[in-house]
Amino acid sequence: MKNRSLSSLLLALLGLAPAVVTAAPAAVSVQWPSVEQQLTREKVVPGSALERLIRDNQDFGLLRPEEAADTIPVPLWLRVWWRKGHPETPSGAEKPGDPTGGYPRALAEIHDWMRSHQDLLPGLPEADVAPPLLQAGVGTNLRISGAASWPRSESDIRINFWDGQKIIAASNNIGGGGTQAQLYSTDGGVTWGQTTLPLVNGDSFHSDPAVDWTSDGTAWAVTLGIASGLQVRAYKSTTGGATWTFDGTVSGTQTDTDKELIWVDHSATSQYKDNLYVCWHNGNPVYVNRRTASGWGTPVKVSGTETTGTGIGCDVKTNSAGDVFVFWPDTGSGSGSGNGKMLVAKSTDGGATFAAPVTIATTFDSYDIGVPSFIHRRALIYAAGGAFKSAQKDEVYATWADLTGAAGCASPANEPGTNTAATCKVRVWFARSSNGGASWSTPSMVNNQATLNDQFNQWLAVDEPSGALAVIYYDTFNDTARKKTDVYGQTSSNGGATWSAPFKVTTAMTDESVAGSDTGNQYGDYNSLSGVAGAFFPSWTDRRSNSHEEIWTAGFAPVPTSANDFYTLQPCRLVDTRLAPGPLSGPALQGGVERTFVLSGACGVPATAKALLANVTVVAPAAGGSLLAYSPDAAALTASTVNFSTGQVLANNAVLGLAGDGSGRITVKPLLSGTVNVVIDVSGYFQ
Repeated sequence: MKNRSLSSLLLALLGLAPAVVTAAPAAVSVQWPSVEQQLTREKVVPGSALERLIRDNQDFGLLRPEEAADTIPVPLWLRVWWRKGHPETPSGAEKPGDPTGGYPRALAEIHDWMRSHQDLLPGLPEADVAPPLLQAGVGTNLRISGAASWPRSESDIRINFWDGQKIIAASNNIGGGGTQAQLYSTDGGVTWGQTTLPLVNGDSFHSDPAVDWTSDGTAWAVTLGIASGLQVRAYKSTTGGATWTFDGTVSGTQTDTDKELIWVDHSATSQYKDNLYVCWHNGNPVYVNRRTASGWGTPVKVSGTETTGTGIGCDVKTNSAGDVFVFWPDTGSGSGSGNGKMLVAKSTDGGATFAAPVTIATTFDSYDIGVPSFIHRRALIYAAGGAFKSAQKDEVYATWADLTGAAGCASPANEPGTNTAATCKVRVWFARSSNGGASWSTPSMVNNQATLNDQFNQWLAVDEPSGALAVIYYDTFNDTARKKTDVYGQTSSNGGATWSAPFKVTTAMTDESVAGSDTGNQYGDYNSLSGVAGAFFPSWTDRRSNSHEEIWTAGFAPVPTSANDFYTLQPCRLVDTRLAPGPLSGPALQGGVERTFVLSGACGVPATAKALLANVTVVAPAAGGSLLAYSPDAAALTASTVNFSTGQVLANNAVLGLAGDGSGRITVKPLLSGTVNVVIDVSGYFQ
C-alpha cells in the first residue's frame, strides 16, 4: 500500500475517513499510560483536533511491549499513528536492536508541529524581514533568526564560494508557520534578512534545512516536506535568498527520507562544476541524487551492504577534481554493544556511480549519546566531512562525536546520561585520508580536556582556496555543573595533523536543561560551518536569552596551526585610542584607513606569540559599520571582528593573528563613514 498524504492520513485517523489498519492484540501484558496522562503530558487543548488524534491512536497492540519503557523520544500515540500510516513496515520488521525502533528521527519534529498546531492545519504565512532589521547581538555574535515567539533549531549556513559578501542560512521553524526559515546576508554577514520557503501543495510543514550556492549567484535550499511520508524538496532563489520557488522533489518516489544535506561542486575546471548533490537516508540505506544542467537525476544508493544498521546523519562534499564523497555513521547492530562505524563512499564520475563504502573508523557508541546538557533529545553521532585536492595533496577528512574510549567509557552502557559526575565524557573525533579516501589515519580527539565536560554537535569546514580546516562544537567546559554550553572553534592549516588551541566563539552560554527550554528538540541534531578565503561562519542553536531557541552566527579567521599552545595572561589593556596620541593609543581611527599596532612586549605578550585571545571594543562610532582586525601577513578579512551601529559601545571576543616576524604587529581597519575609537584587552596568547 502506498503512503498517503499527511492531511489524508489525519482525516482517516480522526475518523473522517475509514482507517485501514486494525490493531493486533499485544503479546505481552504491559503497563501503558492512560489517555488522560498522555493528554496532560502534551498540554492538549480540550476539543482540539490533536486531542481526537491522540484518543484515536491508543492501539498499543501495534507496538512492541518494550516500547512502553524505551527512551526513543516519540510518544506512544504518535508511534501508533506512524504504524497505521506505514503498514508495509510493521513493528518488529526493523533490524534487531535498531536504536531508532524503526521510526524516522523526523517524527520528533512532527510531534513538535502537532503540539504547536493543535488544529493540525498548516500555519499562517509569516512576514518577510529585509536587511538590516535583523542585525543584533554583541559584537559579531549575531542573532540572525531575529526575534521569534517559537523555538528555532538545526541550521545550515553557506558562504557563496564565488562572492564572499553573500551568505545564506536556514533553520527549522516548526512552531511558527512551519515553513523553513531562510536567512540571508548581502554584506558579508553584517546584516541579515529573513523569509520562508513556500509549501508544496499537500505539504504541512518543513524540517531539516540545508543550503548552498551555484556560480551564477543562485541560492539553493533543500528541506523535508512533510506530506506523503517524508520527501526531500528542493527550492532556488535568484534574488540572493529574498524570494524562493520550488524546483523539484529530489528523493523521487521515496517517502521515508530523513536528514538530508546539500553541496555544490566548486571545481574550476571539472566538467562537474555547479553540480548539486543531496544525500539522505531512506529507512536504512543512504542515497544521493545530483542536479546537473538537465535537472535532478534518479537517487543512487551509496551505502551498499556495509550499512548493517541505520545510516542517520550524512554529509556530502567534493574536491577540486569533482570527486564526490558521501559520509555517514552506521549505527551497527544497535544491540547496545556499540560498534557503530563511520563510512564514506566515493564517486569519480560526478555522482553517477559510487564505489563500495570504506570504513573510516569504528565508534565506541552508536546512533546517539546521552549527556547531562542534552538529555532529552540526545546528541546524534553525526558525520561531517570535507575534501581538499591540489597538485601535492589528495586529502579527505571526517569528524564526529563519540565517547573517549578510555576504560569505563567505551560502550553505550558507559554514557554519562544525567550523571554530571560521570568520568565518561564525549569528545569530537577526527580522521584523515591522504590518498583520496582509500585508507584512513587512526582517529584522534581534537581537544581531549582532563575536565568532566562534553562536546557534541560538531561540524567541519574546509576553506577550499587555502586548504585550512575549521571545526566547531558545543562544549560544557565552562560550566562545572556540566549543563551549560559554549560554542568553541579550532582550526588547522596542515590538514588536521595538528590543531590550534580551542577558542570560544560564543559571548554567552546556553542552558537547555532548565524549565522553559524546548525539550523536544533542545539543540537539534546539527549545527553548521562554512569557510571561504580566510573567513569562517558557523551557525548554531542558542538560548542565551533563556526564552526561545534562536539561530546565531559569528565570523572568525583561522588561527596559525603553529600556535598549538595557549597561555593565559592577567587581563590587560593593550590598545585604547581614546587616550592621548601614542603607539598604542589615540587618535581615533578613520573610516577606511588601516592602522598597524605593534603589540609584542606590551601586557606580557612575548615575541613568540602567534595570535592573541582578546576582547575588542568599539566606542562611539560616527556611523554604523564594522571593524576588521587581522595579521599584516594575511590578506584583509571579509569577516568582521565587530559590527556596530552609530554611537554604540560594542565588544566581541576574538582570536587576533599576529605578524610572524616576532613584532606582534596587528592591522586594524574600520569600515564606516567617519571615526571610531577602539579598545583591545588581552587575556592570553597562542604560541
